[in-house]
Parts: sequence; C-alpha cells; structure tokens
Amino acid sequence: MAYKTPGVYVQEISLFPPSVAEVETAIPAFIGYTERAKLLSESDLKNVPTKIKSLLEFETYFGKAPAISVSEVLLDANNNFLKATFTSNYYLYDSLRLFFDNGGGNCYIVSVGSYAEAIDRDKLKDGIEALKKYDEPTILLFPDAAGLSANNLGDVQKKALVQCAKLGDRVSILDTRNDDPNGVSFRNNIGINDLKYGAVYSPWLKVNYSKNVSYSAIKKNGVLKKGTISVNLSSLTTDTGIQTLIADLEKALADRTKIEGKITDLLAGANSIGSKYETLLSTYKNSQTLANLQAIFAYLYQLAELVDGLLDASTGVKVVAFRGDIQNSIANSLKNVFSEIISNEKELDGKVAADDYTAQWSIDPDPIASGWGGIFAGSSPAASTTAIPADADTDAKKGDALLPNLNKNFTIIDETIKSFIASAAQYARAYEQSLYDSYPVYQNIIKGINDTATILPPSGAIAGIYSLVDNQRGVWKSPANVSLTGVIEPVYNFDETETDDLNIDPNAGKSINAIRAFSGKGTLVWGARTLAGNDNEWRYISVRRFFNMVEESIKKSTYWAVFESNDGNTWVKVRGSIENYLTQKWREGALAGATPKEAFFVKCGLGTTMTSQDILEGRMNVEIGMAVVRPAEFIILKFSHKLQTS
Repeated sequence: MAYKTPGVYVQEISLFPPSVAEVETAIPAFIGYTERAKLLSESDLKNVPTKIKSLLEFETYFGKAPAISVSEVLLDANNNFLKATFTSNYYLYDSLRLFFDNGGGNCYIVSVGSYAEAIDRDKLKDGIEALKKYDEPTILLFPDAAGLSANNLGDVQKKALVQCAKLGDRVSILDTRNDDPNGVSFRNNIGINDLKYGAVYSPWLKVNYSKNVSYSAIKKNGVLKKGTISVNLSSLTTDTGIQTLIADLEKALADRTKIEGKITDLLAGANSIGSKYETLLSTYKNSQTLANLQAIFAYLYQLAELVDGLLDASTGVKVVAFRGDIQNSIANSLKNVFSEIISNEKELDGKVAADDYTAQWSIDPDPIASGWGGIFAGSSPAASTTAIPADADTDAKKGDALLPNLNKNFTIIDETIKSFIASAAQYARAYEQSLYDSYPVYQNIIKGINDTATILPPSGAIAGIYSLVDNQRGVWKSPANVSLTGVIEPVYNFDETETDDLNIDPNAGKSINAIRAFSGKGTLVWGARTLAGNDNEWRYISVRRFFNMVEESIKKSTYWAVFESNDGNTWVKVRGSIENYLTQKWREGALAGATPKEAFFVKCGLGTTMTSQDILEGRMNVEIGMAVVRPAEFIILKFSHKLQTS
C-alpha cells in the first residue's frame, strides 16, 4: 500500500504454512436392495446415495430386513421344532448390522430396488455409478451382488474397481460367491485391471441375527413337515379356538393380497395410485383438452369401484371387522369426497358443448356399499354452481378451475386406500401375535427359525473392521488378525494348503484374504492383501488406503495455492504444509524411518521438480515419497542348537 499520511501502520505477515486437514478413511457405501427408499415420497431415495449414522436411521428411510423364504420346517412326533431350511437373496440389511457390530460408524446407502425385485447386475452397476459424484465415500461394497452368477458378479466388481481407480480416493471390498470359497471362478472373472484398488475376502460367514419371519413363511404347502409328511398348522391341534385364530389370520393375509392385487390390476404398470394420477394430470396440463380431463374423472371413479369391490361377497375382503372399517370410511369420508367430484363434473358437463364431454360418474353395476347413499345413481348430488367461475370462457379455463378440488379430493382417496392396506396388515399382525401368545407349537416354530444360523457374504463385517482399526490404530495398520463380532463361524474351514493358494496366486497374483476360525480365539481376518498380490508397491490394503488418505488430504488442503504466484515463497509454504503433515504421520507410526528424512521427502521448486517451461505453462509440480510401514505377514522364528560351553 502507499503511505501518504505520517503515522504508524501495522501489517500482519503470514509466516506459517497452512495445515493439512485429514479426510475420513472408513466411510463405506453399501449398494443393494432395501424394503423401501423413501424420504418424502415413494422411491425418492432410489439410486440416491444417502448418508446414515445408525441402523435406526437406515430403517427410517429404507425399511427393515427382508422376509426369509422358508422351504422346510421339520417337527418331531410331539410337534417340537427340529430344524428349518430357508434362504434369503438380499444381504444388505444384515451386512449393515455386521458393519455396525464390528465398529462401523457413518456410511452411505444406495438403494437400487426393493425386495419385490430380482437382483439385477445392471441396477447394481447403476448404483455404483451414482456414487461417482460423491466425494466422501472411501469404500464400496455390494453384498447383494454375491448372489449373482459368476459372470455377472465379475461385471459388477469390475465396474467398482474402475470407479475406484478413476477417482483414486476409494477402494472396494469384494465377495466371492458362496459356492466358490477358494475363488476359482472369482479369479477367472475379475480381470487384471485396477486390482490394487480392491480386496476380496472369503468364505461367507454364519450369523444368528433375528429374522423377519411370520406365519406367511410357513403356511405354504409342503413347508411344515412331520418326518416326510406335509402338515399344516391347524392340523397340529384340536383346540377350536386356535383353529379359528389361524383361519382369521389366513383371511387377514388374503385380504391384504386381494387389495394389493386389485390395485396392481387397476394401475396396469404404473408404480402407484399417486403416480398414475400425476401422469394423467401432467397429460392434461400439457394438452388442456376435455378428453384428458375426462380421463382424470374416469380414473377417480375407477378408484371408487375398487373400494366398493372390496365389499363384494365373493371377491372382497373376508375379515368382518375390516369390512366394517371400509363401510365406515365410505359413509363418513368417501361419500362426501365423491359427491363433490360428481357435482363438479356435472357443472363442467353443463358448461361445455354437449358433444365435447361425456360424463363419467355413473357406475355400472350399482355400488355394493350402502354408505355411498345413492350418489352414483341419478339426480343426487346436483351440479355445483360456483366451482367454475363465470369468466372462464374457454374449455381449458373451465377445466383448470376444477383442478384444486380434484387434487384435494384425490389426496383423500389415495390416503384412504393406503389406510386399507395398512389396516389389513394390522389385522394380520394382531391375529398373528394372538396366535404366537396362545399356541406354544407356533411359538416354538418361530423361535426355532430365529435361532437357526443364516449365512452372509463377509464384506459388511470387513468394512466394520476397517473402521474399527482406523479409529483405534490408524489406516496404516493392516485390518487383519482381528476377530469378528456377531459371527458364529466361517461357512468353510480352509486347511493350510488352501490358505497358501488363497494368499499367493502364482498365475496372476490375485490374492484372496482368508477368514479363519482359530481354537480359543474365534473367527479372525487372516489376510491383508489387495488383489495385486504380486505388486511390491500395492500388495497390502493398508498401504493402498494410506496413500488414498494422504493423496486426498493433501489435494484438498493445497487448493489455496491455485493461482498463487508460482515462486519460491509459495513453494516453501506448500512444501512446509506437506512436510508438517507427514512428520505428524511419522510420529504416529505410519511411516518407517529413524528420522523424518528417512521416512519421506517432499520436493517442489525450479530445477528440482519444475522447468522454466513448466512455470510458463502454469504448472507447479510437487513430488512426495513415503516409506509406509508394511505388515509383518510372515514371522519366521529360526532355532538352532548351541554347544555347551561350561
């Protein structure tokens, strides 16, 4: 600045280099299938990476565990539970439980579909693709993919490795298929590119988490057996009260299925009642014709027919109390809603040209429910008179005037039908709880199924171990020789020869990290390698992840230097900032060397990392070398005889 007035002036001179802020190292992203994906509206979180902090938060947005598919429940002669056989194709929920149980914290969820959908390779790849714009995740895993064919699983895994290599700030934890514990098909399908960004673990794990199991799982024909003879739950008791309770439960379950089936038939491919209405509304707004408005009215009356059909004696719901609930909803709510809709349509019909609009309000055959009060029968209700203002001089303006009422009334209709589905489920839950409380045989069956171990791919547990070790020791410590929590045992026990072949692959160097059970120690992670097992630089996952952390931390903390003067003052600050950070890492034990000089180097300057041409072209080159500590994978104890000397 120019000094013109005599006086004393103060200047503050910046001498210290900026510090490097360290990024998080263990923020996994789980990609897979969930019960739902809802924040505000249905499926609005689908393929949207969402950060959560707990299992409770996951359940708020994504729902609970999938129902298991029970294929057999075996009872003895006295109706005591012996064993159960069941499967589940969806592993994300329980993998998340393993993650939290083993030390995990914050993570991301990418829901690519619901439990009603088959696991699909391309949907999982889309979920991985959705993460490329998110900077925080540092670990990718997709336990649901482990149920795919070997070829499709390989495609998903290669997609993840490509993203990890491109972004350079994350790694992928991979699973083998359950029928491939030795990784033969895995090695054949993973390819040879970007292997240093992935680590694979085998075999699968036995766990004993509580399960989403209900009467629906065991009521199917052929599931419940005494010896080789198929039985049903009612046949195991002579108590008429229990038999009635079972019959009522089956009615309630059938009622929910009927409602959902009728809705599916009406929607004809649309995702929900609301989405179909929005589609019709959008069509009208894009082309404000009376025909498009007529389609909206027709759809609303179809919903009235759907509700009325629930009271049909042969095809409607069967639970007596539920039928009463529907009758009450019609009489106390829907009658008024549809009265206004019919009145508005009659007003519209009277204010447009006679041949331009066909009223839709008549229902044929006549409605079943008496609660409608004859509103679909004839003159009552009368046409409204004020819904369409006098100055609405075109068909479009007349139609637009009715939209607020239509939207308001549709919301009530939609919520009412949703409440019917919820009520059917609630009746089923109530009957099932009564059955559980009053029938010991059923109670023992459910407890027996819950106590039966399930199997999971290990990636969720390993992600938790990464987080645990990072927090306790640091990212440079290998996440190995650590016991797993929540695990009974591995599905498969490796012998020494198999472990040799897993750890060292002479053909392509694709190391597979074993999970082993040790007597008196439990189940331990017994491998620390990336898939690049023959690469002396990137053999160990701890080295790969430490470099990821340092690279990302220094990158983000050096943005202040962009467009600064490319001269010695800036070079000194950049170099000092990085050296201070790496010195701290050396003190923490991440870098090997008796002195910082032996542990790392940082170079930046003209004649060392840059030429004059580099400076002219705006480049500032910084070279960083680090001697990262590596795990003692093989500890060799050498013994020999010593001659007696005295």
